[in-house]
Amino acid sequence: MKNPCGTTRANIIDQTEVNGIPVYYGSGVNPVNSPAQFFVAWGETVLLDSLIRTYNSEAHEEGQLWFSDEDEAENKYINVQRILRGNK
Repeated sequence: MKNPCGTTRANIIDQTEVNGIPVYYGSGVNPVNSPAQFFVAWGETVLLDSLIRTYNSEAHEEGQLWFSDEDEAENKYINVQRILRGNK
């Protein structure tokens, strides 16, 4: 299967569910013109047939954020879970 424009194959490193919302931490092929390779994503439709969008988008109920630093991505993964639980 070919990747549609603006998506890449998602390699899920960890995933959880918070209040019914799936949250993913993973890696993928670098988005175009960016060194980012780690992502944090949340929401029902962020992964489509194991593909993820290669741009940043952030809303309470759904989003995907890309990072070049693995530690920064892991911290965001934990922070997104905290926010979805209602703990700012």
